[in-house]
Amino acid sequence: MGDVTAMTTPSNRGAAAPDGAHPRREAAPGFSVSPWFHALLVIIVLVVGYVIARSLGVGGGFPGTTGERFMAWLDGIYAWIVVNRNDSPLFLYFFNYVSVGLGSAVVLIDRLLGLLTWPGVTVIGVLAAWRVAGWRVALLVLVTFGVFALTGLWDESMTTLALIITSVSIALLFGLPLGILAGRSDRFHRAIRPVLDFMQIMPAFAYLLPFVLLFGIGNPAAAVVTAVYAIPPAVRITALAIRGVPKGAIEATTSLGSTPWQILTKVQLPSARRTILLGVNQTIMLAVSMVVIASVIGAGGLGDAIYQALSKVNVGQALQAGLAIVMLAIAMDRVTGAVGHGARTPDIPDRYRLPLLGTGLIISIVTVGVARLLGVEGWPRDLSVDISGPVNAFADGLQSVIGPFTTALGTWTLDWVLNPLSAVLGGAPWPLVVLCATALGAIFGGWRAALVSAGSFLAVGLLGVWGNAMDTLSQVLVASLLTIALGVVVGVLMSRNDVFAAILRPVLDAMQTLPPFVYLIPAVALFGIGRIPALVAAVIFALPPVIRLVNDGIRGVPPATLEAATSQGSTGWQLLTKVELPMARGSLLLAVNQGLILVLSMVVMGALVGAGSLGFDVVFGLAQNQLGLGLASGLAIVCLGLFLDRVTQGRKVRRA
Repeated sequence: MGDVTAMTTPSNRGAAAPDGAHPRREAAPGFSVSPWFHALLVIIVLVVGYVIARSLGVGGGFPGTTGERFMAWLDGIYAWIVVNRNDSPLFLYFFNYVSVGLGSAVVLIDRLLGLLTWPGVTVIGVLAAWRVAGWRVALLVLVTFGVFALTGLWDESMTTLALIITSVSIALLFGLPLGILAGRSDRFHRAIRPVLDFMQIMPAFAYLLPFVLLFGIGNPAAAVVTAVYAIPPAVRITALAIRGVPKGAIEATTSLGSTPWQILTKVQLPSARRTILLGVNQTIMLAVSMVVIASVIGAGGLGDAIYQALSKVNVGQALQAGLAIVMLAIAMDRVTGAVGHGARTPDIPDRYRLPLLGTGLIISIVTVGVARLLGVEGWPRDLSVDISGPVNAFADGLQSVIGPFTTALGTWTLDWVLNPLSAVLGGAPWPLVVLCATALGAIFGGWRAALVSAGSFLAVGLLGVWGNAMDTLSQVLVASLLTIALGVVVGVLMSRNDVFAAILRPVLDAMQTLPPFVYLIPAVALFGIGRIPALVAAVIFALPPVIRLVNDGIRGVPPATLEAATSQGSTGWQLLTKVELPMARGSLLLAVNQGLILVLSMVVMGALVGAGSLGFDVVFGLAQNQLGLGLASGLAIVCLGLFLDRVTQGRKVRRA
């Protein structure tokens, strides 16, 4: 990828290149140095420094005194909050009210779903899905409810659904107005954009502890953390939609004397409706993902079923709960997606719509009434189908066949890749590691990225979790390298073959719909407990967006450019390496950036299956009320995310 990134040197930032051409480095005649060569030199310096430090017996860890004091200070804050939660005005008149209100909302929605009974919920859900998305999606919703029932997880599914409804309502209540304001005000848009960037960089695990500190363990904290995690797409996409309304329509309406409120309600919102609904869809999907993760802080529901099964290495039970959450995610995605584009909404004449609505209400009321008279509530557990036994037997049989291979592969990866890399990062003198991170930031991102890199690593050291942070970083780097390599290969193949692309595209759609928690189940089934299944899950989880971005970038190369290169006698390999990949540089950098951030979030989550390091510190801090350790580890995760994000964003090329 030397040709791809050769554009990121300082000399490119002065003049703009002509259309269709790429900026070139100004260097001595016949001499050009790729940033990757500079990065290789930095890595060599780091390894040499580690070898010298080891030979001299010099430790590489960051002094832990500051981190210990910081953790003790955080533990003191937590102890004060526990003691004063019912006395401090801040908690007594704000946080406690919010906590009680949210907890009550989740309980009330859960009870309402229980009062509707399983036949009533099924009928209402299927009819609503048919009305907004057509009979195919209605059938999918019916199958989803069937999975809830037959897996014996109906009550857990309703709890999860209640949490999703509560958290999405909160996210949209705040997200949509903020998005409208950002769409109408350039100043507010510039102010809120870095906040949204920061929120989207943060791995999901890093959100948990601050809200536990304020709201305690249980549904209130789960609802708030899920809402906050899901807000960014609602704000971003709503702002994008408002800004995308044609200026001519706004000017025409303004010339007729319309007020700003009339312009918003009569022009901007109706014109931006479909795009805003896409933001709602993305908000719901993020909420589904976070609700599952929030099982760690007592959210209950399907996430807790998966968490408990994984903690016992019960692949069968985890698969049952995973199947239920997967079906819920897919059904909600299809329903809300159909509302957005409206392509499959049944075309019903206006004169039949009100009678049809009345008929649906009557059917729903009669179904609920009959079920209540018969004493029906949730699906009877004795009518469920337990597939955990056969699944566990299959997993054991699979392990007996491929177990020696996966064990050998895992051992080789640990002994020859992960452990040596972790030893270098954790054993090299910490000032050298900070300097190397700063140099990488300067090479790939410029002086601002260098400052962020240096600050991030210094913050990690001052937080007192240097060793575990370097171990986490080693896992992220290994998984990211595999993800990018596989993503580029598959993305190139996808761009070359339309049939392969047509087959792979729905698979990628389905993979991006799945909550990240679910990826841990097959990884544990194949590799057991430890760092290796976390790496495997991280690679699979991060692959879909990388493949998509590589494919889109290559397909976006102008055909005229390809024809010109072909007419000059370029081979297929030359077209790829000298034309397509360099011209798709923006998409490739975004693919690398997204791959790294997604891998980081999944590696941290791998603590639930024995990956250790920072993720384990977060979980341990939650379980043992050691909020100092947990919060310090969460902040370190954010620092690593900032470093990886800034380094992989590349330089901003100024245009004339």
